[in-house]
Amino acid sequence: MKKAILLISTGSPDSYRVRDIVKYLYRFLNDRRIISLPAWARFLVVCRTVLSSRSFRSSKRYRLLYDMNHGIFPLLLHCSLLKNRLEERLGADVFTGMCFGKPSIAGCLQAIADRGISRVMIIPMHPHYASSASGLSLEKAMKGLGRFPFVPEIVSISSFFREKGYIGAFVERIREYDYENFDAIVFSYHSLPLSHVKKWDAKYPGECAETTELICSELGITTAATCFQSQMTKKWLGPETKSTVLEMLRNGKKRILIVAPSFVSDCLETEVELGVELKNFFLQNGGEELQVVKSLNEHPAWVDFIVKKYNDLMN
Repeated sequence: MKKAILLISTGSPDSYRVRDIVKYLYRFLNDRRIISLPAWARFLVVCRTVLSSRSFRSSKRYRLLYDMNHGIFPLLLHCSLLKNRLEERLGADVFTGMCFGKPSIAGCLQAIADRGISRVMIIPMHPHYASSASGLSLEKAMKGLGRFPFVPEIVSISSFFREKGYIGAFVERIREYDYENFDAIVFSYHSLPLSHVKKWDAKYPGECAETTELICSELGITTAATCFQSQMTKKWLGPETKSTVLEMLRNGKKRILIVAPSFVSDCLETEVELGVELKNFFLQNGGEELQVVKSLNEHPAWVDFIVKKYNDLMN
């Protein structure tokens, strides 16, 4: 029996150029799991958004990300390196697909069909379940597989926010930093629209809080903040990371360590939103040091976690 792993991430635009940003945002925002409006209303909102200055701002941020990483988007780099590490360890086919952008999920599924693979483990690269993240990834994979005459046996993982291997991997990452000598540690998670939390993702805030508690328990940390980033409007889940950091600064905490457990691969949100924009904001308001813990990427403990899941569920 041929087996494989399909790792699914949200994705990146093809380039930092405005035309590619517009194409990426149009596809991303036009998904019903991202903007939960009737199709006609969603189309109007999306067109207004992608044709506004948002696309130009996003282009500048992606250009910065591209330059910081020597001409490649880090999500693509780390997914590729993770794929290589897993194939070395498992001797199985590993595919990395993006909900939006390349490599596409459709291309991965075609390769799975062409190779006659009969059992697939699907892992959305989102530790905490959200309809617009893990739900979206699983829906695209399942729908895509349904196009083929032979549908392989599927083993899917919808979340892993409390699993020992994932928690342990982030603990190892944080230990690479002098975490005990910072004035405060902030755990920043990706925010969601409050309407999504109310309708579909009521467990999401609690899952994030539990991840913070488990990591802190392993490290012996007694006080840490849980907050949320990437809000598009005030009607998104908070407290906001930027506001949390500013309040800490006002309370005399001038050296802050940021951990972003929502993201298992470094990307725009970790490297630019936190590592550049939040850091500059913090320093401009009197802070002395703000460091962002690197994501799991292809860390050996993270590879070990996925290998163990594969061996437990696929053998």
